[in-house]
Amino acid sequence: MIRSTSYAIEESLLFSGKRFFFLGESIHGVSEYTRLRLEIAECYFYKQAILIFEADSNGMLLSHQNNEDAHSRLKNFPRILRTQETVNLLIWAMSRLIPCLGIDCIPRRVLTDFPVEWHLIRQRETDEYIKARLSPNFFEWRDNQMAKQLVNISSEYPEYRMLIMLHNLHIKRRGSQEYGELKLKSVREHLEETLPLQSHSIAQLARSGSALHNDLSSFSFHIHDPLSLEVYSDATVSTLLTESRIPDACIAWHHAFERETVPAKKQYEGCFIFKEVQSPVLV
Repeated sequence: MIRSTSYAIEESLLFSGKRFFFLGESIHGVSEYTRLRLEIAECYFYKQAILIFEADSNGMLLSHQNNEDAHSRLKNFPRILRTQETVNLLIWAMSRLIPCLGIDCIPRRVLTDFPVEWHLIRQRETDEYIKARLSPNFFEWRDNQMAKQLVNISSEYPEYRMLIMLHNLHIKRRGSQEYGELKLKSVREHLEETLPLQSHSIAQLARSGSALHNDLSSFSFHIHDPLSLEVYSDATVSTLLTESRIPDACIAWHHAFERETVPAKKQYEGCFIFKEVQSPVLV
């Protein structure tokens, strides 16, 4: 597949020269974000690559080993990501024998789905999650666990490049420098303690449209913040701004209602910005 966009050259450079490519999203419940991920995978990750999802780590491993179909693999995803767009991405990857794995430590698949010899490990994993969920440090624990899973996968597939698809919150270069509720040491920050200088982080943002919250309720939004990257972009449909083109003062938004506190230029090597987006098709 050839990307015929005005920013194709910049995009190709952004998705080259590294091993780990974090492709985020400001809201999980957006159709265009997953559709773009499929286009990026088709163009840059069609061989010697792995797709990494924000999905149950051991559940996705079980699906991979059993060669489950795309709809069966949705059991490993949070409900907000069980969409037709995710199915399409999985079908494409599976048709090309590209491994589809997960790194999330949240157990979403029931114990009885696993073979008996996995039960002890799975129960221990579930107990650890329940304990961590009660801790005030749960979110940093989760990002640290996701990074550890990513390191494990990278050691099992040493020659493979990885497209890692998480929320923007988990991919920042300096998430630990944010303020308030957005302050979080990201998966990328944890990863780079072990595997430095091998990553790019690319956010996905939207100025307006309709989307779904994580509880599947719908909402509409329009960002008016004059210092936001979403408003700065003059894209008629969508565009890509790489780090050198992002204004120093521009920030980005999470879920259209949480304003980041560190400029986007310092958090991401690139940002895809959509003028308007729509909700995904739930399965």
